[in-house]
Amino acid sequence: MNTRKYKKKKNKKSRKYKMKNIYGKRLQPCKLYSNDNNGSWDPEGYCSELGGGVHQICFKVDKSTKNFSKDTYQSNWSDQRLNNNHCMCLGAWSLYKARQNNNEISNTSNELKCDAIPEVALSSNYISKWNRWNGHELPNQIVNGINSLLSQCSNQSDNEGNKYLLNKVNKLKKLHPEIFNN
Repeated sequence: MNTRKYKKKKNKKSRKYKMKNIYGKRLQPCKLYSNDNNGSWDPEGYCSELGGGVHQICFKVDKSTKNFSKDTYQSNWSDQRLNNNHCMCLGAWSLYKARQNNNEISNTSNELKCDAIPEVALSSNYISKWNRWNGHELPNQIVNGINSLLSQCSNQSDNEGNKYLLNKVNKLKKLHPEIFNN
């Protein structure tokens, strides 16, 4: 029986390390510091959550983004995460960028750690969950979020990774014209 338990654990761990990021390459950890256990990531520091809140967007909390949680109508947790990364859901990220596009809050840029965002964050199943999020949604916020992710992340990879990312986004646009053509 001990062998069976060990095998299950090993298989679960190896699945995580086989996860690809949005560039089609090995997923990188979001966690910066070994003593930081508050980033909504898995025990190894990856934004690999596939159930629950599905925190898959790796976000840098700095002076310009410290009001993220307040700006997305959550408790003010992000001001206590200054100079740390945090895994968040696409719904929160999308609302944040939509509010910026509407000039409701200050614009920010380069807050994503794109090699730590799993490719499943750009899957049909994942984005379908996040057009509605916390009751404060804005029209087409998911489009704002994905377009902002594409804009930021296309500057953080090589040519091959950028092609992979663009292909993922174009597939989403074909699968969800109801979202992207509004």
